[in-house]
Amino acid sequence: MISIPVSDTSHARLSRASRWVCCIGYAVLAVIFASSALSGHRQAEAILKDAVTVQAPVQVDHIEEKRRKGRVSYQYHFSYGFEVNGVAHKGEFSTSEDNATPYLGEEPHVAVAYSRTDPSQFERLERLEGQKGLGAVLGRMVVALGMLAILAFVLHLLLTRKLFVRQTPVVPAA
Repeated sequence: MISIPVSDTSHARLSRASRWVCCIGYAVLAVIFASSALSGHRQAEAILKDAVTVQAPVQVDHIEEKRRKGRVSYQYHFSYGFEVNGVAHKGEFSTSEDNATPYLGEEPHVAVAYSRTDPSQFERLERLEGQKGLGAVLGRMVVALGMLAILAFVLHLLLTRKLFVRQTPVVPAA
């Protein structure tokens, strides 16, 4: 790894700046994560409080091949559609190869819940059930924020201990 030697005063300034940047970056990402998680929870509650459930036919849109470190994995992209009061609604979702099996059989269907008052608000029932409980959402959010804190700390350490290092004093030859 590249190491850039800097003086003690410069290293102290860089450490302070790195600490601030990592803390501010953590705070911004924490707010984004939290708002995303809570908006998903609010959407799930809004749909499920007066939900109507339908079985919608599923079809494979395309399969995406991903190669990483010599391994090949597949991401399946599905779409589904249903009709409410003569208005067609279409949804999409993606899943890994391991979780795609239920949607690959003959005439596969997925349970979809939509709001009785606003049918344009809909989602797969399985996903809504996972976002319904506030405790589960907060648990996942705490784990994600903990991992994000560790990542910010490691980034700070890499910047201050590996990239920018204290300059070693030159010892005169005797």
